[in-house]
Amino acid sequence: MDKFSFFTLNILINSTLAFFTTAFLIEGIIFLFKVKQGRFAVFLRILPIIKLPLDLLLYNFSKWSYLHGVNPLNCESGTRTLSMALGFKEPFQIISMIKMALPGDLTFTLADIVGYSSNKNTLNYLTILFVFTCTYSLIRKLISYKHFTAKLNNLEKTSQTKKVKNPYLKQLFRKNKLQIITCLNYSGSPFVAGILSSNIHIPFDLLKNLTQEEYEAILAHEIEHIRYRDNLLNITLSIIESIFWWIPTRWLRKRIKEGQEIGCDRNCKRYKINSIDLASAIYKAAKVSLKTPNYFFANYLSTNTIRKRINLLLKPNDVSFRLLRVTFFIFIGYVICSTILFGRFWTF
Repeated sequence: MDKFSFFTLNILINSTLAFFTTAFLIEGIIFLFKVKQGRFAVFLRILPIIKLPLDLLLYNFSKWSYLHGVNPLNCESGTRTLSMALGFKEPFQIISMIKMALPGDLTFTLADIVGYSSNKNTLNYLTILFVFTCTYSLIRKLISYKHFTAKLNNLEKTSQTKKVKNPYLKQLFRKNKLQIITCLNYSGSPFVAGILSSNIHIPFDLLKNLTQEEYEAILAHEIEHIRYRDNLLNITLSIIESIFWWIPTRWLRKRIKEGQEIGCDRNCKRYKINSIDLASAIYKAAKVSLKTPNYFFANYLSTNTIRKRINLLLKPNDVSFRLLRVTFFIFIGYVICSTILFGRFWTF
């Protein structure tokens, strides 16, 4: 139980430190390279959350001083070191780490220091409470998903809808077997629900108020959510958050969802959608969506993104050096994955 208690304490403390370290680095990169809110910003901001379970696979137990019976508190002054490293292990593999080390190539963590300074029985009780809370949080999340899925299935549906005239959208609907569901007793914003769902839900009251161009703009936006599997990503992040319940990720998730919405808006131009039509559709949907409850794991309009999205849609597009920017972001994405996602921060 002692080993498991120490490792549990490491997860509790080290995951928190690693999350804030990676989140700080990511936000610094976004600020430094002036990354616009959108799909690439979403890719960057999911890394600190995805890294939480990945770190559990990066622990090196063979070098853990605790398993070697070495207490860092008893070591001589000057033998304990805190080091930060960034370099190349192989031609295409970048190594990054923040670690605390002892002589003999042994490592320890801040959690180890807390553990040695704590009562063993207290650590054991904390471990039991920790495991119980993580399990409860995960089960509660799954039950919530089941509850909202049942609520979604109870929506009154009708076959009334508008024909799709846009040739790009018509081709996608035929190829991917997409389905439009018109909801009678729902008066929120359009959304795609479910994990791998290809069903686009549109409220009947909103449908009546949309022009043909606005209607197709909404479909194009929701198709982008389907194309990028945003619901699958969101449920994955939500499950990770339920397991690592003590990590304050809500602020980051809001930025991720905002990036998904803005990314879908920007990609609508591939379907020859007029930005003004999409902005008008967002405005009409926003008038009712903010007053109604949203469905679990569904992409929806939120107060803090509506104004930003409309302003971005009404601005002229900057197409200069587009290919160069894409190539640059691919290279930056590779470097960031190597240095941050697989970096050993605060672990043994």
